[in-house]
Amino acid sequence: HQTATARPAVQHRVSGSVDFYRSWTQYQSEFGEGPDGNYWVGLNALHEITLHGSHKVRFLMKAWNGSEYWAEYSSFSVGPESDNYRLSVSGFSGSAGIGDCFAGGNGQQFTTKDADHDTHSGNCAAFFRGAWWFTACHCTHPNGYYRDASVATGDPYAQGVIWSLYFGYYYSLMEFEMLVL
Repeated sequence: HQTATARPAVQHRVSGSVDFYRSWTQYQSEFGEGPDGNYWVGLNALHEITLHGSHKVRFLMKAWNGSEYWAEYSSFSVGPESDNYRLSVSGFSGSAGIGDCFAGGNGQQFTTKDADHDTHSGNCAAFFRGAWWFTACHCTHPNGYYRDASVATGDPYAQGVIWSLYFGYYYSLMEFEMLVL
């Protein structure tokens, strides 16, 4: 169980140094540089962290101009492997202008390039080079392909570290962090 830390990150993107286009078994376990770098805590750990008690999830985003934004959900949990880590989320609030990009995934199972559980006819994870609780396909994609400043805006559509309800689908964020509280 999680130790008390100032920033209990379960997901974090700060650069393109770690590839987030990974398999189902890779997403089940922790990978990356640790919570201060590019990081994923693992689906098994996310399930364990949210198994008992009530939990919130907070997303912290930083744009390329240094502006910071947040979104928070008052209820968050991730189901067991036997149910493909089904997402349960509700209770959105956010900083000015930020829209609800995560609650649409409520009830969705996790999808990776080799385990398609989304509602799209194709595989969203394969198409958008990452993994997430996709529908058909995404409003947010923190685990998308990291695009550096020189290519953070513009085509291709919805490829990047995305929170579309403010930034749109042609803007990849500089930093993204997911915290379970």
